[in-house]
Amino acid sequence: MGWSLRKSFRIFPGVKLNLSKRGPRLSVGIPGARASIDMKGRTRFYAGKGPLRYQKSGTVGTTSGSPQRQGGFLAFIRRMTGR
Repeated sequence: MGWSLRKSFRIFPGVKLNLSKRGPRLSVGIPGARASIDMKGRTRFYAGKGPLRYQKSGTVGTTSGSPQRQGGFLAFIRRMTGR
């Protein structure tokens, strides 16, 4: 069995930066409902706590029938900040 290392930093209330061997991931939300995005544009949405939890994965910048990534995390930040 392998082992891994993960560290989480709280940037603002409800916003965390998670570091792991797969790379950084930005997470936003409240306990029980969170959304996260990584550097490659992969997104995850979580709802629930404990053993019963809903999870949905996706990619930023995709359209119906077009699974191409459009810039990932940096493009997402640019769109959010308007730059």
